[in-house]
Amino acid sequence: MAESYSGFKERLGMVSYANVAPLFWSLQEVEGIRFVSGVPTELNQMLLSDEIDLTLMSSIEFLRHRGHLLALPDFSVSTLGSVYSVMLFHWKKWTDLDGAKIAISTDSATSVALLRVLFQKEKLKADFRPAKPVLSEMLSSHDAALLIGDAALIESLAKRKFDGRRHITDLGARWNRLTGLPFTFAVLVSKADNPPSEILVTKLRQARETGLASLHKVVEVEAKKLGLLESQMRKYLGNFRYYFEPADKEGLFAFGRMALPGFKVEDVRFWQL
Repeated sequence: MAESYSGFKERLGMVSYANVAPLFWSLQEVEGIRFVSGVPTELNQMLLSDEIDLTLMSSIEFLRHRGHLLALPDFSVSTLGSVYSVMLFHWKKWTDLDGAKIAISTDSATSVALLRVLFQKEKLKADFRPAKPVLSEMLSSHDAALLIGDAALIESLAKRKFDGRRHITDLGARWNRLTGLPFTFAVLVSKADNPPSEILVTKLRQARETGLASLHKVVEVEAKKLGLLESQMRKYLGNFRYYFEPADKEGLFAFGRMALPGFKVEDVRFWQL
């Protein structure tokens, strides 16, 4: 992303996946606010390097850098059970993946950490290898492939037959079976010395309300964009939790304790906005 955004008062990172469409459905650029689109790993780095001011950040990166980041207290991208778009595609059964070579999407941060946690809890070891998120290429030379976002959703619904040996594991569902908790994939984050304006936060809250109230329209547009049935997109988007409720925070903290040595809940901070 070579374009400079330094001339704008506030730069908002916008994840380019269907699952966040309800959050940003009616949000419009106004004077002083600029949108910057990207995949999670891009936006994570842009926030840390001060190229943007506020973004949906991968939860693992928020927790890793909790000393100088704060999250909005009422925004998240969470699920209770299946997520449908954080998927491990594998040739062997899950229990047979010990020692496997696993291609991990370079677009992902939280999902890779989640997969590592799940493997550790089940005493499985693997060779994790970053790869371009193209499933056919990933599986041509690996035992399994981790995809996220729209690509994972499309591939999981495509019902491809990999020589009759296809397995798919939904990491959100696997986490829920392990902990009984929701999993929080992302939160809205800014640097501790750069709080978001009340105007921007108000607009984000209004956009979320409008998007959820207009979910049928969001479903129609996003389904057409991805070439899916509206019924599929409705089930997908209706599955997400966007308000960062107490159970979502509990799931986030449980993830932090499992994924990060020395993690302390009291180190995680939120804006009072």
